[in-house]
Amino acid sequence: MAAAAGWDGVAAELQEARSRLQVGEGNGGQFGWFAHRAGIDSEHDRFVASMLEALDAGQKSLRDMAQVLRRTAQDLGATDTEVADVFHDLDGTPR
Repeated sequence: MAAAAGWDGVAAELQEARSRLQVGEGNGGQFGWFAHRAGIDSEHDRFVASMLEALDAGQKSLRDMAQVLRRTAQDLGATDTEVADVFHDLDGTPR
C-alpha cells in the first residue's frame, strides 16, 4: 500500500504543476502586438495546451498504477487467507 501511496503522491505533484501552468492557458496574447505578428501568442497557447494534456495523461497513468498496486495487494491478501488452511493445521503449525 505504501508503493501505491507513492504513485498517488507523484500524481498530486503533477496536479500542482498543472495548476501552476494553467494560469498561462489562453494568455499568449499578453506577449504583445509584435509577438502576435510573429505568431508567438498562438504557439504559446498551443504549447500550454499540450503540456496540460500531457500532465492530465500522466496523472491518469500514475493513479491507474496506484490502483493496480492496491488491487494486487488486496488480491494477494485475500489469497493468503484463502489458502492458509491448505498449508497449516488448525493449530497454525505447518503441515
